[in-house]
Amino acid sequence: MKALLFDFDGVLVKSMEDHYEGWRRALLEYGIEMSPEELYMMEGQGVRTVASQITRKYNLPREETGEIIRKKQAYYNQIKKIQFYPNLIDVLNWAKEKGLLLAVVTGGARERIMEALENFGLSDYFSAIVTSDDVAETKPSPQPYLIAALRLNCKPEECVVIENAPLGIMSGKNAGMKVVALTTTLSPQHLREADLVVGNFIELLDVLKKLY
Repeated sequence: MKALLFDFDGVLVKSMEDHYEGWRRALLEYGIEMSPEELYMMEGQGVRTVASQITRKYNLPREETGEIIRKKQAYYNQIKKIQFYPNLIDVLNWAKEKGLLLAVVTGGARERIMEALENFGLSDYFSAIVTSDDVAETKPSPQPYLIAALRLNCKPEECVVIENAPLGIMSGKNAGMKVVALTTTLSPQHLREADLVVGNFIELLDVLKKLY
C-alpha cells in the first residue's frame, strides 16, 4: 500500500445530509418526494448526471435539468454546514507519518472541494485532487481513480480507496484497487461489494494499519 484515495462527500466531510436536503427542497417544487437512500445510491456521478437521472426517473422535461440544479445549489448554499468527520485527522496524520500518498477523488466541483479543504487547513495533506472538472467519465467508471493513481505515480494495486457509496465502490474496484467502505450514509448491505466495511474512522485506522 502506497496511497490512500478518499472520496469527499460522506467520507471526508459530513455533507450528504445537506446535499439531500437541497435536492429534497428543489424537487418538492415539482411535487416529487425523494428518499435519502435514493440520492445516496446515485452519489459519485456529479450533479448534472444525478439531475439528468432524476428528470428521467420522474418524467420531468429534460430542459428542466439546469433549473433543478440551480434550485438545488441555492438551497444547499443556504443550509450547508461543512463538518469533517471525527478522528479523520488521526487517519491523515498516521498516513503522512508512514509516507503514504493521499488523494481526493470526487464527483464534486473543484472550487467547492478546494474551498473546504483550505478552510480547514487540510489541503496540504493531499498530493492530488481529482474532481468532476478533471474527468470525462464519472463514477462508476474507473477513470477518476485511475487518474488519481497516475498523478501520484502509483500502480492501481498499490492504492486503497475509501468510499461510502456503491458507485464509488464500483469505480475503485473497476480500477483494480482495494476498497474500504464507511457506513456514514448507507447500511453495510448496500456496501457489500467493498473489500472491507467499517463504521467510523477509528475502525478505518485499525484496518489500514493491518493493510500496511
